[in-house]
Amino acid sequence: MPQSLNIIWSARARADILEIYNILLEKNSKETARKIRKEIVSAPEGIVFPEQFQYDEYGFMYRRIIVRNFKIFYYADGNKIVIVSVFNTHKHPSLMKG
Repeated sequence: MPQSLNIIWSARARADILEIYNILLEKNSKETARKIRKEIVSAPEGIVFPEQFQYDEYGFMYRRIIVRNFKIFYYADGNKIVIVSVFNTHKHPSLMKG
């Protein structure tokens, strides 16, 4: 039976989600902004095993999940999956916060 994984969102990742949601609200309806936010927040729940997703080409320390034009960066620590940050890929990679 697969090991149960505990998803932990860092303060940085929670701040990223809030920033992304506010930017989405500027250009989309509240319903669309909520839908995209939900897709991002629920994506890590699909992790079955920690090595499921590949390392990112810009941040080799973290694995990534891609949802639309967003990268969700994480690392595994035992049965914990720590979400480090969420990055909008429409921005230049040099703007990624680690």
